[in-house]
Amino acid sequence: MAANPRQYNRHGCIWKAVPSIIVLAILAGIISLCFSHKHPNTENCTHQLTILTYNTLRAGMYKKPPHNDVIHYLQQQDADIVCLQEVDVYKRNKYLTLPEFREAMKKYPYSYYDFKIHNGLHQFGIVVFSKYPLTNKNTIQYTSRGNISNYCDVVVGKDTLRLFNNHLESNNLVAEDLPDSLATESFKNSAHRISDKLGSARTLRNEQARIVREHINQSPYPVIVAGDFNSIPLSYTYLKMRGCDLRDCFLETSVGRWGATLNKRHLEIRIDYVLCSKSLHPAATRIDHVRYSDHYPMTATIMW
Repeated sequence: MAANPRQYNRHGCIWKAVPSIIVLAILAGIISLCFSHKHPNTENCTHQLTILTYNTLRAGMYKKPPHNDVIHYLQQQDADIVCLQEVDVYKRNKYLTLPEFREAMKKYPYSYYDFKIHNGLHQFGIVVFSKYPLTNKNTIQYTSRGNISNYCDVVVGKDTLRLFNNHLESNNLVAEDLPDSLATESFKNSAHRISDKLGSARTLRNEQARIVREHINQSPYPVIVAGDFNSIPLSYTYLKMRGCDLRDCFLETSVGRWGATLNKRHLEIRIDYVLCSKSLHPAATRIDHVRYSDHYPMTATIMW
């Protein structure tokens, strides 16, 4: 019995379409992770909380108030909770000191300072300021020279939420890593240095994300996960931190935005996040394009 040529043609067309279908699926996945695409649904919510996360680039390069642009910006905001990364305060009065920082943020009666570097010269780490009581403060232990994560419980009326503040492993690229000329050898050496640093940092970040995720899984309360992940939305680190049980506040608000939070040498990507449990509902997200750091601050409004 002779084969039907039309049948072969039909099957051939189907197989030819497979690569296009795969590409479209990948593009759809990229769009869903990188661009906000939903409208918030908060009709039945009665509580609201605003969370600001900001990598401060050494707390505004350790300038004192009132000349510190980062502190001035934070004072102008009315966030309920402020999660800061790369906070650097000095013990010498020439630069920003911890008492000066506390005084500048005195409208927040509750705080959690967690310093990874603590020596005779300065303290460097992450900070939470809150209008609501903070209890059960804990550092999440993982190997890193200067990066850190922690969590604490935020008591809002009769409700308790667990807040995670993160500064995951930095890539630590410096000007010396870039090629100093157009010569082939310079580019080759630079590529090796950058590749080694990126690979090492990525390995550490992935392990840190795994450890933080274990603590998220163990939380008895709904969680809010904020901070600088140092990874894009397509990365293992982001996908591990978010899992299948957390909402990305940016993705669920403001349809069609790119949402860059890092501005470094014209590279604008999203590496700072506010995530929350699915029992909580993102209502709005704002990224302020202020150039007081190499990061932009992000403020998310969460309702339940």
